Amino acid sequence: MYLVLLMIIVVLLNVCGHVFLKLGMNQVGEVGDKSIINFGIDSITNLYVLLGLAGYVSSVTGYIVVLSKTQLSVAYPILMSSGYALVVLVSFLFLKEPFSLIKWVGIGLIILGVIFVSIKA
Repeated sequence: MYLVLLMIIVVLLNVCGHVFLKLGMNQVGEVGDKSIINFGIDSITNLYVLLGLAGYVSSVTGYIVVLSKTQLSVAYPILMSSGYALVVLVSFLFLKEPFSLIKWVGIGLIILGVIFVSIKA
């Protein structure tokens, strides 16, 4: 049960990290809009970018712990596919990114794949 809870936390930290990075980069703007120096300074001083990096680094730390407790062939597919599915859903719900029927089908297949990998484990 501890491992499952840890994997859930790792996925949530990873998703939060990616969402915060996106929110921060929406505020910072595109690379070509300013000099690379100003872009770098604006990026590393943006609160959302910093929160995103903290979430991502925390998720990697948790992932290392997960890898110490289970097989890579089990951990990687479950964590990465779950994270991908959640990022797509969060992007649709909170960032108002487009979401098509084909994405719904893809998310369904990902979830099905996670179930198959989990059963085999």
